[in-house]
Amino acid sequence: MKRLLAFLTVLVFCLAGFSQEPESFNYQAIIHNTAGEVAATHVLTCKISILAGNPYDTIVYSERQVAATNKDGLLTLSIGNGSDKTGNFTSIDWSSEKYFLKVEIDSSSGHKYIDPGITQIMIVPGAFPGSAAKEAPEIIEDKLFISRKYVGTFLDYRQTGPNTYNGPNILWIKTSLSETYGKISAYGKKCKFSIGDKLYLRRTYYSPGEVTGFWEYWIENDSSIYYRATDFQHDHKYFLENWFN
Repeated sequence: MKRLLAFLTVLVFCLAGFSQEPESFNYQAIIHNTAGEVAATHVLTCKISILAGNPYDTIVYSERQVAATNKDGLLTLSIGNGSDKTGNFTSIDWSSEKYFLKVEIDSSSGHKYIDPGITQIMIVPGAFPGSAAKEAPEIIEDKLFISRKYVGTFLDYRQTGPNTYNGPNILWIKTSLSETYGKISAYGKKCKFSIGDKLYLRRTYYSPGEVTGFWEYWIENDSSIYYRATDFQHDHKYFLENWFN
């Protein structure tokens, strides 16, 4: 069963629950294995990081937690109450800039962490009256969304595009689940995936403004090779966001 759980799909939902004290906030996720089955009653090691500025900037706080999913595969973490802490959670000034949450999950206790994506932390003004400088964050996202979706093992690809730089170069990536997803289109001139690589679609939410934001979609393997996927999947004539609904 550990092997089955080596690759996780995290469906983040109900990420709104923060604690009554500003020293922590709640994070919840439903954990699935690659077969799409709920990973019920499994002990997981979680590495949690809070980043300041942008999703790939400075880590201002990190911790580790060991927690078990319930019978429905629901994982609940109280962030700020972990162990092996780096940085001071209570000294974070949530109003000073944007902050992002990264939760990496390991099911094998072998420090083989799976990163399901990074989420922006949004602040709810007035959540703690009289302590505006230490408001605890609430993560605001869709009611239910998938951050990383397994789309099969890599089989082959072809590349199309102009001979000049006046247009995009497109990779058409064929996987073992091509009957379901078609040939997945992504931007690039050459595909460095290897035959047999497990491939995933990952989406990350970016919010450059105070209110609006947008999703970016990537196809990747477990060896840090990735390509930006096209929003419209030409083979099946489908918008990629619909695969995550």
